Amino acid sequence: MRKRLTSDLGVYALSGVFSLVVFVVALWILSTTLPDGLGDRQLAGLVVGYLLFVGVYAVAWFIYTGIDAREDV
Repeated sequence: MRKRLTSDLGVYALSGVFSLVVFVVALWILSTTLPDGLGDRQLAGLVVGYLLFVGVYAVAWFIYTGIDAREDV
């Protein structure tokens, strides 16, 4: 188990889960502290922005693993 968590894939997966947890906690804090809460438009903008971030993160992850695989050959 430790080998999986310390591999590149494990580190990327753990950091992705961490960013998801931070995002959800931030949404909860915003929805409870804003006077009117989060509106649908604000929530949609935040979610779309986060999904764009995750998409770029995933593309970079696949590019990095492809480069790393080429170096091993």
